[in-house]
Amino acid sequence: MEILEQELEEAVEVKNKRSLHRYITLLTENLVRQDRNEREHSEFREAIIRIDTRIEEGFKRMDQRFESMQSSMDMRFDMMFKFMTTGFVILATMMSVYQFLA
Repeated sequence: MEILEQELEEAVEVKNKRSLHRYITLLTENLVRQDRNEREHSEFREAIIRIDTRIEEGFKRMDQRFESMQSSMDMRFDMMFKFMTTGFVILATMMSVYQFLA
């Protein structure tokens, strides 16, 4: 801050040194704030990227669990369908035999 003040004082004619000091103070504070904002923005962006990655991984795990559950349910329904089909075939055969014998 002092170096900027000295350089500016040597470069231009200074009418009010206190005004020059306030100007340099405001300028450097603004630069420091801007640097801090950029750093915080970068940290915030990195945090959002990490959250997004975790969410994607969670959805992938959920999809895998759903596919696993879905395949077991498909197998269960296939077995039920085969059992019901077999039962109807046996029932129809028994009714045909009964009508044939009666």
